[in-house]
Amino acid sequence: MISTLELKQFRGLEHIEFENLGRANLIIGGNNTGKTSILESLVLLYGNENQLRNLPQTFRKQPHEAMDQGIGFWRSLVMNESTLELSIKANGGYATGSSLQGLVENGTAQFVDPVKSRDVFELEPHATVSFDSDGHLEIHRARVRTKLSIVPTKQADPGDISELFNQIAPLNPENEIKLEKLLRKSIEPRLRRLRYARPQGTNPHLVYVDLGNSPMLPFTQLGQAFARTLEIYCEIFANRPKILLIDEIENGLYYEGMEDFWKGLMAVLEDQDVQLFATTHSRECMEAAHKAAASMEGDPLRFLRLDRRVDDPGKIVATTFGKDEMQTAIEFNREMR
Repeated sequence: MISTLELKQFRGLEHIEFENLGRANLIIGGNNTGKTSILESLVLLYGNENQLRNLPQTFRKQPHEAMDQGIGFWRSLVMNESTLELSIKANGGYATGSSLQGLVENGTAQFVDPVKSRDVFELEPHATVSFDSDGHLEIHRARVRTKLSIVPTKQADPGDISELFNQIAPLNPENEIKLEKLLRKSIEPRLRRLRYARPQGTNPHLVYVDLGNSPMLPFTQLGQAFARTLEIYCEIFANRPKILLIDEIENGLYYEGMEDFWKGLMAVLEDQDVQLFATTHSRECMEAAHKAAASMEGDPLRFLRLDRRVDDPGKIVATTFGKDEMQTAIEFNREMR
């Protein structure tokens, strides 16, 4: 797992570093402090070619003009256009020693890895993003370090979620059973089973839910919380990522069910060896995650907080909170948003 993450000159972050990261890392902070930027940096460092291509629209709404989506986004990654330098580092496990540097100029964003060879650091190609005068992009990815999955704020297409479920069921019935148990405990206690089907006269195939009455219902009829949770678990079981990014993880979840949701999710992260980075704006979500982690063995949860400096609001500082600091904050009712 990644144990430390350091960013320099990335978007609005001059220099921040998070240490002692956990299995689940919940990114918190005020508006426009850089929470989403943390997720974008990890896509840039670990994403595949398709994830890089979609990065401008993954976490942010972009203008429809191709020029703005291309040049505007990639130029916005660097904080200071006079230096046009970017540095991202993540250390620990499969990410030991990995880093990234970037330069954006003349219609090209070039990112390279400083690789140590014979006591000399050489620049190994990592990714190149080229865009022409019409904003058309060409993405060239040299290599992918590890498998990364993304669950953005916007819910995926129901057909795509169902296809992920279909990848789970035939190949690993054990994970299908785990998924049903997780949904039953955290979201829908009436759930008996899930089935991938296309009843006559319908299109496309969808996941159908048996609630103990007839007929079975498409999962889209069970509400946003069920769909959101199903999407997250299907992403984990079907794609088996090492890193999972979730933007605004609380979306669609009712606060009374969040603690059970977090208990189930953190258990799956451990079982499937996945490291989570998620953003939230919800105090209830933070407290539910803390309560869930406190009831589990080990110390799986970290809070990654971003704040503007009191003496210099233009600069962002980063702090890593563990369970003890969060418990103190909850007891004294401190504002953690």
